[in-house]
Amino acid sequence: MRFLFNMMNHSLLGQSSLEDVAGIMCNQLRALGHEAFWRRENDQWLLGDPGDFNFVVEGFTPHFVEQMKIAKAHGARIICLATEEPTEKGFNQGTQREMVMRQELFAAAGPYLDAILHLVPGQHVTDWYNQHAPAAYAELGYAKSLIRPAADYQLRGFIVKPEPTFDFGFFSSISKRRLKLLKKLANRTGKVKAVRVVGNFPSQDERDQILLDCKVVVQVRKFEEMGLVSSSRCNTALNCGRPVIAEPHLLSKPWDEIVTFAKTEEEFINMALLARGNWRGLHAGQFARFRDRLPPEVCVGEPLRRVGVLPQLQRKAA
Repeated sequence: MRFLFNMMNHSLLGQSSLEDVAGIMCNQLRALGHEAFWRRENDQWLLGDPGDFNFVVEGFTPHFVEQMKIAKAHGARIICLATEEPTEKGFNQGTQREMVMRQELFAAAGPYLDAILHLVPGQHVTDWYNQHAPAAYAELGYAKSLIRPAADYQLRGFIVKPEPTFDFGFFSSISKRRLKLLKKLANRTGKVKAVRVVGNFPSQDERDQILLDCKVVVQVRKFEEMGLVSSSRCNTALNCGRPVIAEPHLLSKPWDEIVTFAKTEEEFINMALLARGNWRGLHAGQFARFRDRLPPEVCVGEPLRRVGVLPQLQRKAA
């Protein structure tokens, strides 16, 4: 089958922030033997062939819903990749007005969707999305083609560059809460170059080069109420050869079985400080669990079968 990712409903900044999500999903689909494409400037649809599907990433506008309606009338089959948690207050507990509006607009897109894959775990999430189209929980997991060369060499026992300059790296949008905790972590190191913060969503190549100059990637919640773990950040860090230390998150599954989660803020800081001295060994353990527990079939193959996009696998008779 062929899958084409279409993100013309997002701004250039939004497309940059979703580059990892689309790239990871494409590589997992290719690992399962499908054709999958994503180009940031894509404004086209696959039309008419029953084996072709268009992926759109949630974040709808009235204009884009109208475009979906037209594409659907011309034979497009559309899968939504949903990245947010629906709640009574709006996506992600309604902490931002944008998220409230995005949840309100989702219903308008529902009639034009053939299926929904959501990246937030929980039966309540599946049930909410199921109102609009057949829905299943998917994950941003392992595909061999996602491993960066530096990580590949490292996993085979080679040290490919000098010791990183920074102890910690953080890559995402910035909030007062995140800055406060990252400053607290930096102050505990006693170093000038302690935490490298990147909040402007550079290209993947540029971001990866910056990440390789950090020993450990830290996962910090944007708002106190936010329980989501950035699966794309965990995935990218592990594929670049860096372990992840995360503060407590309410929705930590399945990543709490792969990377290191603290139970309290103080424990998070202590765990992060300890990780500096054994970051290579810590990464090796996290990566092994990542590879074994989140293969492409589990992450995207099975979900696509549950929503009827892929045929069910034929089980061999005992």
